[in-house]
Amino acid sequence: IRQAYMFDELDYDNKENYLRFWFCFLMGLIGAVVCAFLPAGGWPYMPIYVLLALFSNMSSGIIGGSVLLMISTLLSEVNLGVSFLYFVSGIFAITLFVHLSGEFKVGVRLMLALLCLLLCETEGTVLLANERFRPELFVIPLANCILSGIILLLIMNLFSSKVIFRFRGVYLDLNDTENEILSKFRAESKQDYMHSVHTAYFCERIARKLNLNDEVLKCAGYYHKVCMSHPELLDNYNFPDDVRAVLNDYQKKNGNILRKETAVLLCSDMVMNAIQYLIDKSNGQTIKYENVIDAVFKKLEDSETFAECNISIKDLYTIKKTFKEEKLYYDFLH
Repeated sequence: IRQAYMFDELDYDNKENYLRFWFCFLMGLIGAVVCAFLPAGGWPYMPIYVLLALFSNMSSGIIGGSVLLMISTLLSEVNLGVSFLYFVSGIFAITLFVHLSGEFKVGVRLMLALLCLLLCETEGTVLLANERFRPELFVIPLANCILSGIILLLIMNLFSSKVIFRFRGVYLDLNDTENEILSKFRAESKQDYMHSVHTAYFCERIARKLNLNDEVLKCAGYYHKVCMSHPELLDNYNFPDDVRAVLNDYQKKNGNILRKETAVLLCSDMVMNAIQYLIDKSNGQTIKYENVIDAVFKKLEDSETFAECNISIKDLYTIKKTFKEEKLYYDFLH
């Protein structure tokens, strides 16, 4: 875990909250001692593996969970085959839960993890039991599955509130058009403010199509203009780290940008600039929006703006297609 910390290999925000892994490991150590006095079929090790992995990374979770499992095994002197099956179910659960996204869909993962645990329990404590088969042999394994499921749900609830959705309240405030910063920005320049609103609209739509964090991109769309006019906001205001990274990357847009999210923001900004400019100069004449969009993307391609960006040609095609599908929205701007 120390090596992962030094080389920035910890998942999520675990590097900034380094001690919570050790707190979870300490609780797991107490649990490992308690498990030594419980029937082998009732050890809730699968949630322990998942908890340690979520608050560190996959390898640290596997190693930490296995150390605790070894302690329980040595203290209780159970069959090593049973311990191995807990090891298998723990690793399987980690692979299911270690990469959680903002959508946080865990229902199917939870059922698969509990099914794996039930199969391992059946193999280790029922089929290999040195006694005549009885239905009572399933009582402890089933109880362990129910207990593990409840603990996993509690872990998911804790993890979602502390990690996945920890900025939910912040985004609700930042993406509110009556936010203090946006209100002042609207008073300073209503034109730039409206441009930011339109940019945020496209950032949100495109983010959903590219499976990016739409809250981050919507926030970046709202604040990219005001942060250009007031760069001190990036240092003085409590923007989430992901938004700050996109805005910092955007501010060096004359060079090569690095992030896919910044590419979406830049495309939205440039397309809206071009369309709004032509609308202002059109005097009611018809504008061929497809040609405008093609010209913007041709300019980006010729300038090699995305040469070092991790965005694909398919992603750029999706972005361009999204803009071309919004003719009614552009007509609304007249």
